Amino acid sequence: MQAAGTTDTGRVRDENQDVFAIREELGLALLADGVARPRAGGIAAEVAVETAMEYLVGVREREWLTAGHLRYALEVANTRVFGLAQAVTAYRGMATTLVAAAVVGSKGFVAHVGDSRAYRYRFGTLSAITKDHSAAQEWVDAGLISAEEARVVSSRHIVTRAIGAEPTLAPDVRELDVDSGDLLLMCSDGLTEHLEDPEIEEILAGTPDLGEAAESLVDAANDAGGSDNVTVVLVRC
Repeated sequence: MQAAGTTDTGRVRDENQDVFAIREELGLALLADGVARPRAGGIAAEVAVETAMEYLVGVREREWLTAGHLRYALEVANTRVFGLAQAVTAYRGMATTLVAAAVVGSKGFVAHVGDSRAYRYRFGTLSAITKDHSAAQEWVDAGLISAEEARVVSSRHIVTRAIGAEPTLAPDVRELDVDSGDLLLMCSDGLTEHLEDPEIEEILAGTPDLGEAAESLVDAANDAGGSDNVTVVLVRC
């Protein structure tokens, strides 16, 4: 796999609480977006990514990764972040989203909690892999609002599942077939807050270089308002 990522504070926030990590040689990529307390959200994101990556690297050096390994990586990260939040007063209430992807031959595995997303870009079309754990998404699922309304409703930033929020965690894990040339896009909500799927597709179609494409997506989100930290990781299978 080939991968590239970039992160930016945005035009409004004072600090960047997004974190990402890539291990191309092992087929691994992770992205987190800290939530809750100022500064502590960034700590939660750093700890979650570090803990999950450490576990996954250890497994990958011994055997092929499975969906179960990704699930457990998020659970281990949750245990560590929750423990720190309980032990350190300054960290009380900290939490983070987390999305993890592993490419193993012709298989891909994606695990996530929160509203950081993963997509697959194939033949010019962007398809969602993850579904947000958010109050707005729950309203959409219940038929109370439309997907279009969910983009602007005030509850869109309220996550219903996050690393460190509770002592136990129920991550969503998906296995998918990947073809050579498929592109996986992982992002924090700072991207999707400002760019809709057709805009993302246009940038990906016109920018084959992964690093340049990631930078272009971040720049476009900032040009559209940059109201949040924005992070993009692109993985070519």
